[in-house]
Amino acid sequence: MNSTKRKYLHSPMEPRNRFRKMGSRSIGSLTGGRTVSGRLCTDIVRAGMPLLVAMLLGVAPCLAHDNEEEEIHQTVARISCVSGDISFSRGDDPDNWQPADLNVPMTQGDRIYAGGNGRLELQIHGGNYARLASGTDLTALSLTDETKQFSVNEGLVSFQIRRLGEDEIIEVDTPDAAVTFERVGEYRVSVDPDGNTRVGVVRGRATVAAGGGEVPLNAGEEMDIYGTEAPQYDVVSIPPPDRFDGWVAQRERRLERVRSQGYVSAEVAGVEDLDEYGRWSSLPGYGMVWTPTAVEPGWSPYVEGHWVWQDPWGWTWVASEPWGWAPYHYGRWVVYSSRWYWVPVPPSAPRVAYSPALVAFVGGGGGRTSFSVSVGIGGAVGWFPLAPADPLVPWWGPRASVTNVNVTNVTYVNRTYITVVNQNTFVSGTLVKNNIVRDQNVIRQVRAAPVARGPLPILPTRASLRLAVKAAQGPVPVPPTTAASRPVVARIAPPPAPPRFEKKVKVIEQSHGAPVAPVVAARLAIEDRERPLARVAVRPVAEQQGEVKLNPRRKDAKAPVPLVARPARGRPLATPDRPVQTPQTAEAAPSTPPSSSQAAPRGEAQTPEEGREGREGRRVQPRHARERSRQPTAAQPPPAKAPEHAANPSQGSAPNRPQPNRPYSPPAVPNRPRPKEAGPNQPQPPGKGENQKQDKKKQEKNKKKRQQDNDQDGTKK
Repeated sequence: MNSTKRKYLHSPMEPRNRFRKMGSRSIGSLTGGRTVSGRLCTDIVRAGMPLLVAMLLGVAPCLAHDNEEEEIHQTVARISCVSGDISFSRGDDPDNWQPADLNVPMTQGDRIYAGGNGRLELQIHGGNYARLASGTDLTALSLTDETKQFSVNEGLVSFQIRRLGEDEIIEVDTPDAAVTFERVGEYRVSVDPDGNTRVGVVRGRATVAAGGGEVPLNAGEEMDIYGTEAPQYDVVSIPPPDRFDGWVAQRERRLERVRSQGYVSAEVAGVEDLDEYGRWSSLPGYGMVWTPTAVEPGWSPYVEGHWVWQDPWGWTWVASEPWGWAPYHYGRWVVYSSRWYWVPVPPSAPRVAYSPALVAFVGGGGGRTSFSVSVGIGGAVGWFPLAPADPLVPWWGPRASVTNVNVTNVTYVNRTYITVVNQNTFVSGTLVKNNIVRDQNVIRQVRAAPVARGPLPILPTRASLRLAVKAAQGPVPVPPTTAASRPVVARIAPPPAPPRFEKKVKVIEQSHGAPVAPVVAARLAIEDRERPLARVAVRPVAEQQGEVKLNPRRKDAKAPVPLVARPARGRPLATPDRPVQTPQTAEAAPSTPPSSSQAAPRGEAQTPEEGREGREGRRVQPRHARERSRQPTAAQPPPAKAPEHAANPSQGSAPNRPQPNRPYSPPAVPNRPRPKEAGPNQPQPPGKGENQKQDKKKQEKNKKKRQQDNDQDGTKK
C-alpha cells in the first residue's frame, strides 16, 4: 500500500502517444489509410501543436494537472434524481435552505432533506449510490477519496455499495449507532421519530457499533437499536421489501443494461444518462466518443447551466441538461463536422479525479494579476471547453498559482468556441444561455486576451452560493427541530464543519480569488466556533474506552455477544475529549492563511487490519492510504490524562483482544531477558564487581560446581 497512486490524465493516452511518435503520416495511419477530410483533420493537426510546444518547454500538457489532483482528496456526490420537495443546506451557509436540483455537487458539510413527498438519489464518486426516502435528513460529515461518512438524523436511506477500496471506509452515523459497511452489497439504515435505529443487510456485511461495543451483521439480518446511554438491541431477519425498496430496485435496473459503461471508467458517475440522451461513435485518433442528440443547432458545451462557488475547488459548473455530469467533470470535448463529441475517461483508467469544470478561462496575466481588457473588472468573462491535448492549468489546488506551462504559446483546439457573459451573470449564478454576450467587439477583445493561469481574480458573493436556478414552488421543507438537533454516534472522528462563507470570503480576497484549502478551512472553522465542531453534533461510540454498555434487549434471544469497539481500518476511534478531528496545523496556525506550498502534517495512521480477503464484488484498483496522512487527524488525548484501561488501537491479534462486556485492561508487559553474565575470561562491565576478591571466589566456586556436575553425569552414564 506504499506504492505511488496512479491517475488518469483526462485524455486517452494511446492517441497522444501516437502523435508523439509519428509525423505527418500519422493521420492516414490512424484512419486505416483513408483520407481524413473536414474538421477532424484540422483538429488532429492542431492537437499536435501544443504537444510539440510543450515538448520544447520540457513539459507535457496533460500532465500539468497531475500533481494538483493529488493534493485535493475531498470529493463530491452528485444529485442524480429528484422527486418531490428536496431542500439543500450548504456547509458554509447552514442557515439557508434552498431547493435542490439535478447535477448539484454535494460535498463535505452539506446537508440535504427530503420532504414529505420527496425522494432523492445521490451518486457518490467512485461508483456507489445513496437513495433517500421521504422525511430523511442526511448530512455529509466527510467526503474524501478514502472516507465517506454520513449522518442520518431521521428517515430511511438505502445504500448500494458497488466498489470498495482496500483503505476506503464508508460509515453511517445515527443517533444511537455507527454503521460501517465492510463489503460490497446493499444496506438499509433507518431512524424513527424517536431516534431508534434499524440497520438491515440485504447483501454484504456490516459492523454496528454502539455503547462501546460492536456487533457484526451478515446478509439477511437486521439489527434494531434502542436507547443511547445504555443501548439495547435485537437481531432479527430482514423484513420483506416495501414500496421504497421497489423504487430502489427500479433505479438499480437502469444500471443493468447501460451501453455507455463499456466506454467509460466505472468510477465516473452519470454514465447511465448518456444512453438516453445521445449516441456513441468511433472517431479516428480518439476511439469511442459520445455526442448529445437532443440539443439545438449550434449547441456548445458549458452553455446550458450556471457557475457556483464551492470550496476547495472554487468556481464550479452546474449543468441544466439532465445528462450534464460526466461530460462536464471528466473527459474532454472535440469538434468534428460541426458537431461536438465528448472524449471520455476509458475503463482502463486506474484513477479518476473529480474536476469542477474542464475549461480554460480567457483573461490576462497569470497567477494573481487581474484580468486584462474588460474581463473580470465589471466587464466580461469568457471560457471554452478543453480538448484532449490541451493543458489544464487549474484555478484550484495548493499550487494553482504556480505556472508550469507557458499557456500563451499553446494553440488551443477549441479556443474559437468561446462563451462570454458579463461578470454579474457569472458571479450571481444566473443561467448562462439566456445571458450570452453577443457584441462582436467584446467577443473579439476577450478572444484576443491570454488564457488565465492560476486563481481567477473574481470574488464570489452570497449569490454565488445558489446551487439551483429554479425557484421554490412554495416554502422549502426543513428537517424537524427535534431530529435536526440530535447528536449522532461516530466511530471515527469527522472533520470540523466548514467555516461560514462570511469567514472565508476575507481569505479568498486576500489570496486574490484562490479557493479555501481544507486545512485553512479547518483552522477558520475552529477560530469561528472557538473549538472543532462537526456539522451535526457527534459523540463517540464509547464514553469510556474499553467499557461496553451495549446488551441484547431480550435475555432469551440468541443475539451475538458484542465485542469492544475497535478502530475501523486503522482510523483512531473518536474519544470523549476529541469527538471531532483537530488538525495540528489548526491548533498552531498563524493568523494569516498558510502558503500554497504548505501541506498538512502526517497523521498517525495505523496499518489497516483488514485487507482484500473476504471482500465481495469485482476486484478494484487499490487506493493509496496517503489521504489519511494529509487529512486532519483526530488528535489523541495527552498520555497523562488517558485512563489506565484505555484500549490500544494497535492491538489487532486475537489473543490480545478484550473479552465481551468486560472492562479492557492492557496485557502485562513480559519480563525482559536478563543481561548475559560475563564469562571468567571476559572483562567485567564498568560499575560491577567492585570487590574483585569476592568476584574471584565466586567464579572459582561456580567452576568447581560445574566440575562436580560433570563428574556426576559421567557416573550416571
